[in-house]
Amino acid sequence: MSVFGLRYPTGEGKLFMIDIHTLDLNFMGYSELIAVFLIPCPEGGFVLFETGPASTLETLELQVAEAGFEFEDLKGIFLTHVHLDHAAGAGSLAVSTGAPVFVHPEGAPHLIDPSEKLLPSAERLYKEKMIPLWGTVEPVPKELVVVVQDGDTVELDGLDIVAHHTPGHAVHHIAWQIGSAVVTGDIGGVRFPGASHVLPPMPPPDIDVDLWLHSLERIRAIEPEMLLLTHFGAFEDVERHLDELQGRLSRWLDIAERTLAANDDGPTAAEAILALDEMEMTESTVPPGAVERYRKLCPMDANAAGLERYCRRTG
Repeated sequence: MSVFGLRYPTGEGKLFMIDIHTLDLNFMGYSELIAVFLIPCPEGGFVLFETGPASTLETLELQVAEAGFEFEDLKGIFLTHVHLDHAAGAGSLAVSTGAPVFVHPEGAPHLIDPSEKLLPSAERLYKEKMIPLWGTVEPVPKELVVVVQDGDTVELDGLDIVAHHTPGHAVHHIAWQIGSAVVTGDIGGVRFPGASHVLPPMPPPDIDVDLWLHSLERIRAIEPEMLLLTHFGAFEDVERHLDELQGRLSRWLDIAERTLAANDDGPTAAEAILALDEMEMTESTVPPGAVERYRKLCPMDANAAGLERYCRRTG
């Protein structure tokens, strides 16, 4: 767990410091793969951004305790989107604590009844690895699901949290603004502490590069001082981070378009993107062990599949 100070404005126009706790779920035995962010509320208790998988809820509880809180103090759960690495634990945690779950309108049905679409799709993909990876995904009671529109401000125990709808990775994606920080989910890419390299996770089916680039401009317009990435951690070089991510999205899209147009025996999109990324990594700061984590979170075959689906859809 790591802790960062955040400047937060009061209603009187003053600033005070609140702590952001980055909780490491140690997913699959790897540190710094999946983060949950804990922010104390000025009037007591705390909120969580993401829950991570249901399989890591025990680790989450231990991390919350290390931060000086208990689950019973939880005031709200804020999800960037409902993909299992971000939200599979939301149902169990909401039921056990009674905390409301704040989510995009298009994500809400998947939380209330994950058995209709979310779980069948995931089970086809993960097969026998489904439970070991993600745990048992419980529904969130309908009365605890709070739908949040674009631009809404959630006021919770002295904390104001603004929702920014940010499609591109998923149609139901939200970036959450707390003062001068933004919890970016996957729209802000994948990066690790000590690394400068930023990758976009681009699995099918929802990838939309144009919307993604627009969402990054929306985040830039907020002028945040800190980006909080679920994968993984807090970063303050905001402009450089966004510039690199936008450039990489554009370069990967260009490769996918050219590969599809060529339709020959040359390198596949996955091979070409991987080759480019390996070259660009040599020009970046990448700490030991980070390459394996990048590949786990951003496998190039999945990225290529998401890009190619987008290219075919947009013609």
